[in-house]
Amino acid sequence: MTAASTCPDVESRRAHLNLVESSRQLFELDPRAEVEAGPGWMFGAGSAEHPVISNAAFRNDDALDAGELIARAHEFFSARERGFSVWGRAGVAADDDLFAEAEAAGLQDVYAMPEMVLRAPAEERPLPPGAELHRLTSAEQAEDYWRVATASYASLGFPPEIFAGYSDHTPLLRENVAAFLAHLDDEPVAIAMTIVSGGVAGIYWVGTLEAARGRGLGRAVTAAATNAGFALGAELASLQASPMGRPIYEAMGYETIFEYRMLLSSPP
Repeated sequence: MTAASTCPDVESRRAHLNLVESSRQLFELDPRAEVEAGPGWMFGAGSAEHPVISNAAFRNDDALDAGELIARAHEFFSARERGFSVWGRAGVAADDDLFAEAEAAGLQDVYAMPEMVLRAPAEERPLPPGAELHRLTSAEQAEDYWRVATASYASLGFPPEIFAGYSDHTPLLRENVAAFLAHLDDEPVAIAMTIVSGGVAGIYWVGTLEAARGRGLGRAVTAAATNAGFALGAELASLQASPMGRPIYEAMGYETIFEYRMLLSSPP
Protein backbone atom coordinates (compact mmCIF):
# COMPACT_ATOMS: atom_id res chain seq x y z
CA MET A 1 0.00 0.00 0.00
CA THR A 2 1.36 3.40 -0.92
CA ALA A 3 1.91 6.19 1.57
CA ALA A 4 -0.63 8.31 -0.28
CA SER A 5 -3.36 5.71 0.19
CA THR A 6 -2.98 5.95 4.00
CA CYS A 7 -3.31 9.74 4.15
CA PRO A 8 -6.65 10.57 5.85
CA ASP A 9 -7.62 13.17 3.22
CA VAL A 10 -6.84 10.76 0.39
CA GLU A 11 -8.68 7.93 2.12
CA SER A 12 -11.76 10.06 2.68
CA ARG A 13 -11.89 11.02 -0.99
CA ARG A 14 -11.29 7.48 -2.24
CA ALA A 15 -13.97 6.10 0.09
CA HIS A 16 -16.41 8.79 -1.03
CA LEU A 17 -15.81 8.14 -4.71
CA ASN A 18 -16.47 4.45 -4.10
CA LEU A 19 -19.77 5.33 -2.44
CA VAL A 20 -20.81 7.42 -5.44
CA GLU A 21 -19.87 4.76 -7.98
CA SER A 22 -21.36 1.96 -5.89
CA SER A 23 -24.58 3.93 -5.50
CA ARG A 24 -24.76 4.25 -9.27
CA GLN A 25 -24.38 0.49 -9.64
CA LEU A 26 -26.99 -0.14 -6.95
CA PHE A 27 -29.46 2.13 -8.75
CA GLU A 28 -29.00 -0.13 -11.77
CA LEU A 29 -30.66 -2.93 -9.79
CA ASP A 30 -33.89 -0.95 -10.11
CA PRO A 31 -35.09 -0.88 -13.74
CA ARG A 32 -37.30 2.13 -12.98
CA ALA A 33 -34.53 4.18 -11.39
CA GLU A 34 -33.27 7.31 -13.11
CA VAL A 35 -29.63 8.36 -12.82
CA GLU A 36 -28.18 11.61 -14.09
CA ALA A 37 -24.50 12.46 -13.91
CA GLY A 38 -22.39 15.37 -15.02
CA PRO A 39 -19.00 16.90 -14.31
CA GLY A 40 -18.71 16.62 -10.55
CA TRP A 41 -22.13 15.30 -9.57
CA MET A 42 -24.46 12.29 -9.66
CA PHE A 43 -28.17 12.11 -8.87
CA GLY A 44 -30.19 8.94 -8.48
CA ALA A 45 -33.97 8.60 -8.16
CA GLY A 46 -35.19 5.09 -7.43
CA SER A 47 -38.68 3.74 -7.93
CA ALA A 48 -39.32 4.26 -4.20
CA GLU A 49 -40.05 7.80 -3.04
CA HIS A 50 -38.07 7.55 0.21
CA PRO A 51 -36.02 10.78 0.22
CA VAL A 52 -32.97 9.53 2.12
CA ILE A 53 -31.77 6.33 0.45
CA SER A 54 -33.81 6.01 -2.74
CA ASN A 55 -33.32 9.62 -3.85
CA ALA A 56 -29.79 10.87 -3.36
CA ALA A 57 -27.46 13.59 -4.62
CA PHE A 58 -23.67 13.28 -4.52
CA ARG A 59 -20.81 15.61 -5.34
CA ASN A 60 -17.80 13.70 -6.67
CA ASP A 61 -15.63 16.71 -7.52
CA ASP A 62 -14.76 18.90 -4.56
CA ALA A 63 -14.17 21.82 -6.93
CA LEU A 64 -17.81 21.88 -8.08
CA ASP A 65 -19.63 24.87 -6.62
CA ALA A 66 -21.90 23.64 -3.81
CA GLY A 67 -24.66 26.08 -4.70
CA GLU A 68 -24.67 24.78 -8.26
CA LEU A 69 -24.92 21.20 -7.01
CA ILE A 70 -27.92 21.94 -4.81
CA ALA A 71 -29.65 23.98 -7.51
CA ARG A 72 -29.18 21.16 -10.02
CA ALA A 73 -30.45 18.63 -7.49
CA HIS A 74 -33.57 20.68 -6.81
CA GLU A 75 -34.26 20.86 -10.53
CA PHE A 76 -33.73 17.11 -11.05
CA PHE A 77 -35.82 15.90 -8.11
CA SER A 78 -38.54 18.56 -8.33
CA ALA A 79 -39.25 17.44 -11.88
CA ARG A 80 -40.01 14.01 -10.37
CA GLU A 81 -41.92 15.44 -7.38
CA ARG A 82 -39.39 13.92 -4.99
CA GLY A 83 -37.58 14.90 -1.87
CA PHE A 84 -33.90 14.03 -1.78
CA SER A 85 -30.82 13.91 0.42
CA VAL A 86 -27.38 15.36 -0.22
CA TRP A 87 -24.53 13.31 1.25
CA GLY A 88 -21.80 15.38 2.90
CA ARG A 89 -18.61 14.50 4.81
CA ALA A 90 -18.60 16.13 8.23
CA GLY A 91 -15.11 17.03 9.39
CA VAL A 92 -13.73 17.03 5.84
CA ALA A 93 -12.80 20.61 4.93
CA ALA A 94 -13.66 20.09 1.26
CA ASP A 95 -17.34 19.72 2.19
CA ASP A 96 -17.62 22.76 4.49
CA ASP A 97 -19.10 24.78 1.62
CA LEU A 98 -21.60 22.01 0.91
CA PHE A 99 -22.99 22.15 4.44
CA ALA A 100 -23.10 25.95 4.36
CA GLU A 101 -25.01 26.05 1.06
CA ALA A 102 -27.35 23.25 2.16
CA GLU A 103 -28.21 25.15 5.35
CA ALA A 104 -28.79 28.34 3.37
CA ALA A 105 -31.11 26.42 1.04
CA GLY A 106 -33.16 25.10 3.97
CA LEU A 107 -32.00 21.49 3.91
CA GLN A 108 -32.21 19.71 7.25
CA ASP A 109 -30.00 17.11 8.91
CA VAL A 110 -31.89 13.83 8.81
CA TYR A 111 -29.37 11.05 9.43
CA ALA A 112 -25.68 10.50 10.12
CA MET A 113 -23.40 7.50 9.75
CA PRO A 114 -19.70 7.00 10.51
CA GLU A 115 -17.51 6.27 7.49
CA MET A 116 -15.17 3.45 8.50
CA VAL A 117 -12.17 1.88 6.76
CA LEU A 118 -10.05 -1.22 7.09
CA ARG A 119 -6.58 -1.34 5.58
CA ALA A 120 -5.93 -5.11 5.63
CA PRO A 121 -7.99 -8.29 5.24
CA ALA A 122 -10.28 -9.23 8.13
CA GLU A 123 -10.02 -12.27 10.35
CA GLU A 124 -12.50 -14.93 9.32
CA ARG A 125 -13.84 -16.96 12.24
CA PRO A 126 -15.56 -20.38 12.22
CA LEU A 127 -19.28 -20.29 11.55
CA PRO A 128 -21.73 -21.37 14.26
CA PRO A 129 -23.29 -24.86 14.06
CA GLY A 130 -25.86 -25.17 11.29
CA ALA A 131 -24.55 -22.16 9.36
CA GLU A 132 -23.20 -22.03 5.80
CA LEU A 133 -21.82 -19.12 3.80
CA HIS A 134 -22.18 -18.83 0.02
CA ARG A 135 -21.20 -16.28 -2.60
CA LEU A 136 -24.06 -15.35 -4.93
CA THR A 137 -23.79 -16.91 -8.36
CA SER A 138 -27.36 -16.68 -9.68
CA ALA A 139 -30.34 -14.36 -9.89
CA GLU A 140 -32.39 -16.81 -7.80
CA GLN A 141 -29.99 -16.39 -4.88
CA ALA A 142 -30.24 -12.62 -5.29
CA GLU A 143 -33.97 -12.78 -4.55
CA ASP A 144 -33.13 -14.34 -1.18
CA TYR A 145 -30.55 -11.57 -0.64
CA TRP A 146 -33.10 -8.79 -0.97
CA ARG A 147 -35.70 -10.64 1.11
CA VAL A 148 -33.18 -10.73 3.96
CA ALA A 149 -32.35 -7.06 3.38
CA THR A 150 -36.02 -6.05 3.55
CA ALA A 151 -36.63 -7.93 6.80
CA SER A 152 -33.36 -7.09 8.56
CA TYR A 153 -33.43 -3.36 7.77
CA ALA A 154 -37.02 -3.03 8.97
CA SER A 155 -35.62 -2.93 12.52
CA LEU A 156 -33.67 0.22 11.53
CA GLY A 157 -36.81 1.89 10.25
CA PHE A 158 -36.21 1.30 6.53
CA PRO A 159 -39.52 0.97 4.65
CA PRO A 160 -39.79 -2.24 2.59
CA GLU A 161 -40.36 -0.38 -0.68
CA ILE A 162 -36.68 0.63 -0.75
CA PHE A 163 -35.76 -2.89 -1.86
CA ALA A 164 -38.94 -3.72 -3.78
CA GLY A 165 -37.62 -2.18 -7.01
CA TYR A 166 -34.42 -4.26 -7.03
CA SER A 167 -35.51 -6.70 -9.71
CA ASP A 168 -32.55 -6.64 -12.13
CA HIS A 169 -30.04 -8.89 -10.38
CA THR A 170 -27.34 -8.91 -13.05
CA PRO A 171 -25.35 -6.04 -11.44
CA LEU A 172 -24.76 -8.32 -8.44
CA LEU A 173 -22.91 -10.77 -10.67
CA ARG A 174 -20.40 -8.34 -12.19
CA GLU A 175 -16.69 -8.92 -11.89
CA ASN A 176 -16.22 -6.04 -9.44
CA VAL A 177 -19.02 -7.25 -7.13
CA ALA A 178 -19.10 -10.08 -4.60
CA ALA A 179 -22.30 -10.67 -2.62
CA PHE A 180 -22.63 -13.20 0.19
CA LEU A 181 -25.54 -14.97 1.80
CA ALA A 182 -25.36 -16.91 5.07
CA HIS A 183 -27.82 -19.72 5.78
CA LEU A 184 -28.74 -21.04 9.20
CA ASP A 185 -30.44 -24.44 9.21
CA ASP A 186 -30.93 -24.04 5.43
CA GLU A 187 -32.69 -20.67 5.77
CA PRO A 188 -31.13 -17.43 4.41
CA VAL A 189 -30.49 -15.15 7.38
CA ALA A 190 -27.52 -12.78 6.77
CA ILE A 191 -26.11 -10.76 3.86
CA ALA A 192 -23.23 -8.50 2.81
CA MET A 193 -21.68 -7.39 -0.47
CA THR A 194 -18.65 -5.56 -1.76
CA ILE A 195 -18.42 -3.29 -4.80
CA VAL A 196 -14.84 -2.55 -5.82
CA SER A 197 -13.89 0.67 -7.61
CA GLY A 198 -10.85 2.92 -7.54
CA GLY A 199 -8.92 0.47 -5.39
CA VAL A 200 -11.59 0.58 -2.66
CA ALA A 201 -13.85 -2.29 -1.58
CA GLY A 202 -17.11 -0.69 -0.52
CA ILE A 203 -19.12 -2.92 1.82
CA TYR A 204 -22.87 -2.45 1.41
CA TRP A 205 -26.22 -3.76 2.63
CA VAL A 206 -24.97 -5.83 5.55
CA GLY A 207 -27.88 -7.32 7.47
CA THR A 208 -28.97 -10.20 9.67
CA LEU A 209 -32.52 -11.33 10.42
CA GLU A 210 -33.48 -10.44 13.98
CA ALA A 211 -33.98 -14.07 15.03
CA ALA A 212 -30.44 -14.99 13.89
CA ARG A 213 -28.55 -12.12 15.53
CA GLY A 214 -25.93 -12.61 18.22
CA ARG A 215 -24.32 -15.65 16.58
CA GLY A 216 -21.53 -13.94 14.66
CA LEU A 217 -23.19 -14.17 11.26
CA GLY A 218 -23.08 -10.42 10.63
CA ARG A 219 -19.36 -10.44 11.28
CA ALA A 220 -18.94 -13.54 9.09
CA VAL A 221 -20.62 -12.07 6.01
CA THR A 222 -18.84 -8.73 6.50
CA ALA A 223 -15.45 -10.45 6.73
CA ALA A 224 -16.23 -12.50 3.62
CA ALA A 225 -17.22 -9.41 1.64
CA THR A 226 -14.23 -7.45 2.94
CA ASN A 227 -11.74 -10.13 2.00
CA ALA A 228 -13.35 -10.70 -1.38
CA GLY A 229 -12.81 -7.00 -2.04
CA PHE A 230 -9.11 -7.27 -1.23
CA ALA A 231 -8.90 -10.38 -3.43
CA LEU A 232 -10.40 -8.30 -6.26
CA GLY A 233 -7.50 -5.85 -5.94
CA ALA A 234 -8.71 -3.31 -3.38
CA GLU A 235 -6.18 -1.58 -1.13
CA LEU A 236 -8.80 -0.28 1.28
CA ALA A 237 -12.19 -1.48 2.56
CA SER A 238 -14.86 1.10 3.30
CA LEU A 239 -18.34 1.10 4.82
CA GLN A 240 -20.95 3.36 6.38
CA ALA A 241 -22.00 1.92 9.73
CA SER A 242 -25.39 1.74 11.37
CA PRO A 243 -25.53 2.02 15.19
CA MET A 244 -26.15 -1.73 15.33
CA GLY A 245 -23.23 -2.62 13.08
CA ARG A 246 -20.62 -0.19 14.36
CA PRO A 247 -19.43 -2.28 17.37
CA ILE A 248 -19.03 -5.32 15.11
CA TYR A 249 -16.94 -3.39 12.59
CA GLU A 250 -14.79 -1.82 15.30
CA ALA A 251 -14.08 -5.29 16.71
CA MET A 252 -12.94 -6.31 13.22
CA GLY A 253 -10.47 -3.41 13.07
CA TYR A 254 -12.50 -0.88 11.06
CA GLU A 255 -11.73 2.74 12.02
CA THR A 256 -13.89 5.84 11.65
CA ILE A 257 -12.33 8.53 9.43
CA PHE A 258 -15.30 10.94 9.20
CA GLU A 259 -19.08 11.02 9.52
CA TYR A 260 -21.54 11.22 6.66
CA ARG A 261 -24.41 13.62 7.17
CA MET A 262 -27.49 13.33 5.00
CA LEU A 263 -29.15 16.69 4.35
CA LEU A 264 -32.84 16.43 3.46
CA SER A 265 -34.79 18.53 1.01
CA SER A 266 -38.50 17.81 1.37
CA PRO A 267 -40.68 17.01 -1.66
CA PRO A 268 -41.90 20.09 -3.56
